[in-house]
Amino acid sequence: YIAKHTYDMKLDASKTWFQKRKDGKDCMQILNWILRILRWLWCLIYCWLFWKPPTYEPAKWNDNNGIQFNNNCYNYACDIQTSTFAQPGRATGHQYAALDCGDVSHGALSDGLVNLLSNQPCRHCSHQVALVVAPGYDFHWYRLDDNSMWSHKPGGTPATDVDNSNNPISDPRLANRGPYTDFCGFLCVCKCRVTIN
Repeated sequence: YIAKHTYDMKLDASKTWFQKRKDGKDCMQILNWILRILRWLWCLIYCWLFWKPPTYEPAKWNDNNGIQFNNNCYNYACDIQTSTFAQPGRATGHQYAALDCGDVSHGALSDGLVNLLSNQPCRHCSHQVALVVAPGYDFHWYRLDDNSMWSHKPGGTPATDVDNSNNPISDPRLANRGPYTDFCGFLCVCKCRVTIN
């Protein structure tokens, strides 16, 4: 009797488990976990086999057509072409509400960028970017390339490796940034963990 009762309890538990999965809610949770694991595995493979810091390649961005006009400084800094004129936080539902360092940074962190406390190297499989703001007007991003110099892409204009005085950019804190007077800080981008739109 005890063995049969235990068997019936296990059978009932199995039926309940199966019925929960039939309604789709738990199936979606399982599917989401599987996708997270697959994305993590892909990220691991990508990091060790394919990753390299961004190279300054203006031809990749400056086509005087769809790529150039539909990808902005945030796309360029993240080195991801979405053709959506990406905005910090839009992909994750936390787009900035105000054009200040705090709000724009919060949106970028929501997208998967990682804050750096100082100008230190990013960990493997990540590259460094810098955020600046023209308070109440606009934000702008710079990207550290594999030559240890910085480049950027102002809005729909061409990507460039010089500042507003046509000088190469060795440090965005010291560059002529025009109206972008507030230096917000440095962040890291791991392309396989960042989602922008």
